[in-house]
Order: sequence, then C-alpha cells, then structure tokens
Amino acid sequence: FGPGAEASTRRSTLLRTAHSGRGRMSASRSDLLFMAQIAEQAERWDDMREYMSRVAKVGQPLEVYERNMLSLAFKESVNARRSALRELRQYAGATPRVAEYQAKLQEELTECCAFMLEILPGLIEQAHAEDVEGKVFYLKLRGDYWRYVAEYEPTVGGQSSVEQAKQAYQDAMNLATSGLSGNHPGRLGLALNFSVFQNEVLKDKQAAIKLAKETLDHLSREAADPNDPDGAANADIKQILEANLNLWQDNPADDGTQLEDF
Repeated sequence: FGPGAEASTRRSTLLRTAHSGRGRMSASRSDLLFMAQIAEQAERWDDMREYMSRVAKVGQPLEVYERNMLSLAFKESVNARRSALRELRQYAGATPRVAEYQAKLQEELTECCAFMLEILPGLIEQAHAEDVEGKVFYLKLRGDYWRYVAEYEPTVGGQSSVEQAKQAYQDAMNLATSGLSGNHPGRLGLALNFSVFQNEVLKDKQAAIKLAKETLDHLSREAADPNDPDGAANADIKQILEANLNLWQDNPADDGTQLEDF
C-alpha cells in the first residue's frame, strides 16, 4: 500500500470509531474522543488538547489509549511553545517587541500547563487502587508540567513550582519502585524525566547521574523478553538515558542535556 492507501485506512478507522462503541460511552464523550482523533490526524494539537481535556473532566477513569492521547496532545502543544521560547533566548533584550512576544509565549505555556495541572488531581483520584501504572503515569505528568512552569516561573501564586515538581516526581518514584518492575516503560520514562529535572532545574548533576545509573543497572539485571511489546519503548528510553549520562559525566561543568524528555 502507498501513502494514499495508508491515509485512507486511517480515515476509515476513524469513521468506524465515530459509529461504534456508543454502548459503553455517552455520545458526548464518544464524540469528543472522535474529534480528538481527527485533530491528531490534522496535527491540530491545541484542538486535540481541548477535546481530551473535556474527556478527562467527564468523571470516569481513562483507558490506557485515552490517557496516552491526553499526554500526546498536551506534550505537542507545550513543546511547540517551549521550543519557541528557547529560540527566542538569542534575541533576549533585543527590542521591547521581542520581550512582549516572549512574555506572550510564556503566558501561553503557563496557561497550557495550568490546564493539565487542573485535570490531574481528578484523574489520580479516579484511578483504581490497583492501577499502579496509571497513578505513576499521572504523577509523572504532574512533575513534568510543574517542571515546565518552573523553567520560567520558579514561584506561581505563592507556590514553589520547583518544589511541586520535585514532590510529584518523588511520589511517582516511590510508587514505581515498589509497584513496577525495573524494565517497565513507565518507571523508565519517569526516571529519565526526573533525572532531567534534577540536572536542568535543581542543578544537581550528581543526583541526576546517580538516578540514571541506578535505572540502567536495574534494566540490565532484568531478563530481556524478545516478545515484550514494550521492548521498543524501553530501548528508546535506555538510549536517551545513556546519552544523557555520558554527557553529564564527560562534561561535569556543562549544565546541558543531550535528550530531554520522554
């Protein structure tokens, strides 16, 4: 099949989704999911973020694919603004117009993070007690989005965004260490992002190195399963952890990170 056939197949799948599965979901929720999928195909990340935010607020636990859609929508929306802000650093102080534009982007970034941070407490509460994977997933997101805020606003509304991120990551690590295997992609992705936070925000390179090393050690001790559906994701995270670890160890005076997020 060529690219046209593949696109046609995706469209057909979406159209079938729109007319199926209504028995277990309200029409409103089903329609929101359908439109989120349409927005994803169109790469309209802000629209997808809006649809998935509304799904998350319906008041029932998200399926795994639904929480992944929520995460993707917000990540793409936020990353576009973080990338733009990084590009603008080279023009800092150039003109008042540049400063105004930078402030506008920072406001958009903070607003987007605030939307996610508003949604997460309900999702954490709705997750079943035995769903350790889900709770770790949401706590990691809480750490991530406080971290994104902390990059530009260390204090928001009297709260330390740095401390909020640190606490969320630590809560997630405590839960992941006791409830997930050493090669679980949720635990690996959490360790990656927490170590980036330690290096980039806390400026604690030694803590970042220690966490990355421990995570890679745990992973090396776990028996690899060639049929593991998470194998590809684990390989990607392992590669990023190794790249960051090499950079941090080889350049002790450098505060950079080779690859930042998962």
